Amino acid sequence: MEPPAPYTPEFTPDGAAEATTYFIELYPYVYATGDLDAWEKMSEDGCEFCNSVVSNATELQNAGGWIDPWEQEITPLEWWTDENDPNRYVVRTQVNSHERDQHPGANEPPIHIEQAEDILLVQLRWTGSNWSIEIVDIEEGGEAK
Repeated sequence: MEPPAPYTPEFTPDGAAEATTYFIELYPYVYATGDLDAWEKMSEDGCEFCNSVVSNATELQNAGGWIDPWEQEITPLEWWTDENDPNRYVVRTQVNSHERDQHPGANEPPIHIEQAEDILLVQLRWTGSNWSIEIVDIEEGGEAK
């Protein structure tokens, strides 16, 4: 699997939305390949979601497993800035993830993962030259199919 095409960092609302989309596009790539470089470069040290993906993907790869690449439709819906820090944005994004199989390794049978529709709230901060992901949350009301 090829990594997602890189984006051009811009300190604009559209730039925040593009960075968010790119980060979400990295999610299937990380689980399919175990390549965490781009993910870790965009993740703040204190980002719980980001760190859990690193831990889970590493554990899966170390067991000889992976998740088959899957398609996602990613649609940024709206954004807003932090009233106390104009370098911090939150991008509300709809993500429709297609079904896929997880191969846990260790001669375990594949696990089927159903299609999911979620609304993500992604908080990111402009560092002066790039966007850095601070928090990723699932908005209540997303449903799996």
